[in-house]
Amino acid sequence: MSVTLTKKDFTSDQEVRWCPGCGDYAILSTVQSFLPELGIPTHNTVFVSGIGCSGRFVYYMDTYGVHGIHGRAPAIATGIATARPDLHVWVITGDGDALSIGGNHLIHALRRNVNLKILMFNNQIYGLTKGQYSPTSEEGKVTKSTPFGSLDHPFNPGGRAARWRGVHRDLPELQRLQRRRLHLPHRQRHQGAEPNPAGARAASDVRARGRAVRRGRVRWHASDRRHG
Repeated sequence: MSVTLTKKDFTSDQEVRWCPGCGDYAILSTVQSFLPELGIPTHNTVFVSGIGCSGRFVYYMDTYGVHGIHGRAPAIATGIATARPDLHVWVITGDGDALSIGGNHLIHALRRNVNLKILMFNNQIYGLTKGQYSPTSEEGKVTKSTPFGSLDHPFNPGGRAARWRGVHRDLPELQRLQRRRLHLPHRQRHQGAEPNPAGARAASDVRARGRAVRRGRVRWHASDRRHG
């Protein structure tokens, strides 16, 4: 007998405690609203989070959940998804949790192409620790840890690792993106964004020159800027 699920089925009894006006509220509401459409029971759904404002997410979902340690959510979720492929496994993370201390775990989860859904809250700042700059903070951003402006070029998490990006203010668009992603065949989910022909040609040139150097056909010059 099929059971019709509603948003209420995925909403826990815990008080939601984020700062007033935070976009995390919109992300939570979006996920709770569209999950019933999938028809997957709450007991077959698992959310895994790391440390940061996004880490609270697992307490607000009336599903199974693991509040892991800083940056290790992809590793924990990989173990769950590998041991229990019947489960619907999500990773909830932030820009600092995913791309700083958790960067290595994230790239290897993508490399392995484990059947996970990774939802990253990109605030472009460390919110929980009160305002240090993060790997996605824009150049020149003034924060407590960069009082004269950030000198670092920001990491672009959507460049190759993710296919779908949305803004928390547009709830219908967020729901559309989540539905579209979940209906993709698994092997297409982490193939990145649009092809980059120029980048592919440059990489091919580097590989060809490397083969020529190894075979002694050309000399390697330290001043050759193409090979940095």
